Amino acid sequence: MQTSQRRRSGSGLLSLPLLIIVPLLALLILGACAGDRSAATPTPTRTRRPTFTPVKVATVSLEFRTAAPATVAPSATPIAATPTSPAPTPLPPTAAPSPTLAPPTAAPTAPPRPTAVPATAAPKPPQPTAPPAPPPAADPCAGIGGDGCKWRVTGGPSFGANGGSEVKLQLLFIHSGIDGGQPQGSYFVVLEKDGQNLKVPDSVRSITGAASSGSLGKFNYEYAIGLDRLPGNNVAGNYTLWVLDGNGERDSRNVTFSVPAGQGQIWIQFDQS
Repeated sequence: MQTSQRRRSGSGLLSLPLLIIVPLLALLILGACAGDRSAATPTPTRTRRPTFTPVKVATVSLEFRTAAPATVAPSATPIAATPTSPAPTPLPPTAAPSPTLAPPTAAPTAPPRPTAVPATAAPKPPQPTAPPAPPPAADPCAGIGGDGCKWRVTGGPSFGANGGSEVKLQLLFIHSGIDGGQPQGSYFVVLEKDGQNLKVPDSVRSITGAASSGSLGKFNYEYAIGLDRLPGNNVAGNYTLWVLDGNGERDSRNVTFSVPAGQGQIWIQFDQS
């Protein structure tokens, strides 16, 4: 392939000088022939014409060579090796743990004796607990002016047998600081049985300066309530009583008591001192 390319290239380059040389050679030959004729046959003198001087044309030959592959000469200076990180220092081998030898056994061990299980006592039944005490009632005399309620119980309550036919109140209102216990009048009471008001009329009041004698003691106030007005139509039950003054205002704290069956006579002494 490369040889044919060279030939084609050489023939192309050589054709150019031949086109120049051939006409020149023809002129030279024609000139030589003309010289020979002039020597043999004299010719009339003519005006000289310029002659052409032959020019030697250099032949140029071109040759294409295939370049040899370039070779790289070894460098005189050696290429330094790239530093690498130092290899890790191997750890010393770890010694394998030596097996622990079990101590040699003594004589065979006797089996443990069974431990006696203590008998468990039967759980005690829960003991009944006393109900909590009711909160103290508010003092009914706290809102009364002065020293509050002026009457306080100094005797009783006492009960007497009367066949259970009625409840009879025999009360004594005195001022022990006057004449050794002067009876005080114009006071009455409110009486309840089992929480029901027995509606004692306020027209029944204590008598001033005079007191009557009874089986349980002196009294200056007396009032009886029949069975038809008592809850359960009997005298037995729980009662609450307090004193009112002439204006109908409370003048004592509550007095609570229980009347046994058949003992409807009730005596209480109030002192104002």
